[in-house]
Amino acid sequence: MERTSAVNHRHFRGRAVIVELLEAHRQSGLSIKDFCVNRCIPEGSFHNWRRRYGKENTASVSSSFAPIQLNTGSASLFAEVNGIKLYQPVSAAYLKELCS
Repeated sequence: MERTSAVNHRHFRGRAVIVELLEAHRQSGLSIKDFCVNRCIPEGSFHNWRRRYGKENTASVSSSFAPIQLNTGSASLFAEVNGIKLYQPVSAAYLKELCS
């Protein structure tokens, strides 16, 4: 009986190749696990690459988000009592206490 052993070969990939692989994964629509199996890439290496080089591609991802406008509501004055400005609705009892 012949014994075979799995030899773990390390394969060096340069920065440009890694960035291309990250972009290929983003465009593929596959899960990380499926992408790594198809490309014979260790899943742990892929996660390390994303952590290290994934920030270079954030500009393309962030452009897909739409900016929103938040209404702070500070422009609408609810009431003013003795120089105290209230910007949120309060109960009548609270206003009565402020006046006394």
